[in-house]
Amino acid sequence: MKIDFQNLNMSEYFEPLKENPDRSFVEVANAIERKARIESHPFFEAAKNNRDAMILWTSQEAIVTNPFSQILFQLIGNVKNVHVRSILMPVVGGEHSKVKEGTATKSHPWLIWKLCRSLGIEAKDIKSTSAIIDFIKVLADSADNPMYGLGVLGIGNELMLLAEYSAVEKCFDSACPDADYKDFLHANIEEDEVHSKLIGNAAAALATLGHSQDDFLRGAKDGVQARVAYYDSLLIEIKK
Repeated sequence: MKIDFQNLNMSEYFEPLKENPDRSFVEVANAIERKARIESHPFFEAAKNNRDAMILWTSQEAIVTNPFSQILFQLIGNVKNVHVRSILMPVVGGEHSKVKEGTATKSHPWLIWKLCRSLGIEAKDIKSTSAIIDFIKVLADSADNPMYGLGVLGIGNELMLLAEYSAVEKCFDSACPDADYKDFLHANIEEDEVHSKLIGNAAAALATLGHSQDDFLRGAKDGVQARVAYYDSLLIEIKK
């Protein structure tokens, strides 16, 4: 993040937010996610009785979970208005947790690591596929434009995970019932509905401060497409 101290617009930092801002464009973005119907992606049908497919899925999610949290921090750091940042703080808080005896026991990265270990996946076994490399690039490239990034992360990730991880859980129920998957999946499913609403609230607030609604919608479209492409690539991987 670069700050131009010679041309500061201080009102950007301190302007209070309007009550009940227009959220209609957020609902349009939500419809983009629902139209994709990620839960019907053929990957899930192919993976429901395929333990190796679920091991691959887990290893790739383990790769993305830390960068996702870090990119979220970067995006929030690029939001100038203190009140909008405050709306978003519970989102990063939900990705993390209190540290007990040296471990953030409820953090999403730690929960996916526990899932990895329950499947016998060691750190040395985890290799990045083109699917996850391409997906992380879309996330990382979004952080510099907060409105666009909120669309990518809020719609193409947090909102999309509600249906996506429900489909993933059914695959684990069938293919890997012995794995420690419920804590990770439920932590995301239970929190991400709230997170997506907070991100929508932040986007609506930014729009009243002059940020582009079109950027948010473009981010939603690109984020959803990136996640669908991720599963397209994973499906190719498991069929090799």
